[in-house]
Amino acid sequence: MGGSNSDDFKKADIEHGEFSPAPAGLILGDNSEEETSLTSSPRDVLELRKKLVKQHYRGSSSLVEKLENEGRNSLEGLVMSLVDEVVKETDSLLANELVSIQEGNLRDASIISYKRSEVLEKAIKAVQAKQVFEKENGVDVDSPSMLVVFKYFMGKVQDVFKGMNTDDELSDTFFRTLASGLSDWKKELGSELNDLDKLDG
Repeated sequence: MGGSNSDDFKKADIEHGEFSPAPAGLILGDNSEEETSLTSSPRDVLELRKKLVKQHYRGSSSLVEKLENEGRNSLEGLVMSLVDEVVKETDSLLANELVSIQEGNLRDASIISYKRSEVLEKAIKAVQAKQVFEKENGVDVDSPSMLVVFKYFMGKVQDVFKGMNTDDELSDTFFRTLASGLSDWKKELGSELNDLDKLDG
């Protein structure tokens, strides 16, 4: 994102004459015991990081694993999930900005606000890139949106059966037969869409 928040804060401090690097011995203090506890167990730090990430993703050890567990590993699912993650980060930045304002740190709040706008801009660009991809490549049969479309129309068909007071057995037979006929729907629909693209060309 064009440099870390830490770099931006240091730069702003230097410009305002407020930043002076602390001597090396003061970073951890003069307590050698404290220095040892902070630097001698990187494995513990890594384990803590893994634990916190797993808690954040509610049992999944990474974002990729979380998406796979949720069945959102298609292109559209991946893009939208990443956009969700970015938007969540903007919420965190907004909270930090509001805390800084409440504490009277207007300089920090301004820097965080600028960073937040950068993150939002990236999210917008990701969504726009997805829209361009869909326009250029047509319908994605693996898209989660396809499931929404199917559920919508199947719900409407079920409503029609109910409105006609159709026998439950006939309705069940219809849906079982339809499910059997749609067993290879992705391949068949993909073929139909490819033929449509050929005609358009």
